[in-house]
Amino acid sequence: MKIVIIEDEKDLGILMRNFLVKQLHVKTPDMVRIATTLTEGIAFINQLNPEWVFIDNNLPDGKGINEIENIKTKGRFHNTKVVMMSAMTNLREEALRKGADYFLDKPISFVEVKNLFGSL
Repeated sequence: MKIVIIEDEKDLGILMRNFLVKQLHVKTPDMVRIATTLTEGIAFINQLNPEWVFIDNNLPDGKGINEIENIKTKGRFHNTKVVMMSAMTNLREEALRKGADYFLDKPISFVEVKNLFGSL
C-alpha cells in the first residue's frame, strides 16, 4: 500500500508512518512517505500515485484544505483517499465538501486512524 503523509510536525509524521507500516503490514516501508511541506507532499503524490493521503491544514507553504480538490480531481488520483487532519474542527464540513474522504481531529487518535482502514 502506498501512503503519503503531509504533516509539518515531523514527530507526528514519523509516529503515523510507523503505526501505519505496522498496522497495515506494509512490506515496503518506503512506500509510506512523509512530507513536511505541500510542495514536497505533492511531489510524493505525483511519484507514488498513493492509495491514501493524510494532509494537515497548516503547512509552511500553504493550507492543506486548498489542495484537496487538486488531489481529488487529477485524473490518476481520483481513487486516492484523502484524510484531512486539523485541530480546527470547524474545517470538517469544508474539507468534506472539497472532496476529503475523512476528517481526523487533532490530536490524532490512532484508534481512529486504524478504524479508517477497517478490516485491511
